[in-house]
Amino acid sequence: MPVPDPLDHERRRLAGLFDIAPSRVLYALCTLRVADRVPRDGIKAGDLAEVLGLHRDRLTRLIRAAETLDVLHVDAGDTVRLTPAGTLLRSDTPGSLRAEFSDNSLFTAWGPFAETVSGGRPSYELAHGTAIFDSLGDDREALRTFHEHMRMRAHQLYRPLLPALLRHCGPRVLDLGGGTGGLSELLLAGDDRIQVTLTDLPDVVGLVPKELSRRHPGRFRAEPGDMRTSVPEGHDTYVLGSILHDWPDDVAAGILTGCAEAARRTSADATVVLLERVLDDAGPDPRRMDDMWMMAMTGGRERTRAEWTGLAAVAGLDLRTVEHGGELSAVVLAPKG
Repeated sequence: MPVPDPLDHERRRLAGLFDIAPSRVLYALCTLRVADRVPRDGIKAGDLAEVLGLHRDRLTRLIRAAETLDVLHVDAGDTVRLTPAGTLLRSDTPGSLRAEFSDNSLFTAWGPFAETVSGGRPSYELAHGTAIFDSLGDDREALRTFHEHMRMRAHQLYRPLLPALLRHCGPRVLDLGGGTGGLSELLLAGDDRIQVTLTDLPDVVGLVPKELSRRHPGRFRAEPGDMRTSVPEGHDTYVLGSILHDWPDDVAAGILTGCAEAARRTSADATVVLLERVLDDAGPDPRRMDDMWMMAMTGGRERTRAEWTGLAAVAGLDLRTVEHGGELSAVVLAPKG
């Protein structure tokens, strides 16, 4: 009898990790808007190909592959239906992933990743010749799509943290680098005593929905600004939602220093709250893959509690407490006495 290979299971497991086909199937489904064209009661595969203007045989093969990912189902009568997971590939589903899966540049950016690890620039920049945020600024539609996705993502990421965040918010809140207002929206709805000022780059502020101000008269305003060069004073709480993980330590420390100085000039009780991942110090933390994403895409990083404490100290801040909620944590900082 043949001797069992003790590494056979691990060999198959690692081979599965190498397979890029599943992500490319999802990319094709989203880019071609296949899910958007599948009605609630289903559609024949041939009719779907006609509606989309696609090659019938190749679309059918794609659909059959998508069945293995549990996003589409084809019944015995050849009718295609979306599974619950498949609805997340539609543009009109709250929390949709279609924009994210359609972004081919995020996939191709991983090509030079080994060069990044060996000391090079972010993999995205090596692959595309420009930094990721600069590339968005050059394409108005890409910028709009990105921030639309980030606004929906903000609701998912920050809602579990909202009770903890509100406990640490004073009446005047600055949503620093707040994009198009996903986090601001949660804060305003969560406590009617809070006034929120959102700051971001001018092109981004121009995309903030006007109804935010209409729904919360006198409590919300959006102002252009660049946190890398100045942070406005006059706020009780400076909130940075998923901002500092975009940057290496030197830039992140500079932004935090600006927050510390603005807070110190405002009030002795002013605080800075970071909504970020707090990695485990050791062991197989799955969020280490998010750290790889940041290394590859922006040159930033995810950090442990000790690393957040050290970064805060460089900026003249003390880490007061960390409250966990869902994927992220609220890291509460205060200016050193």
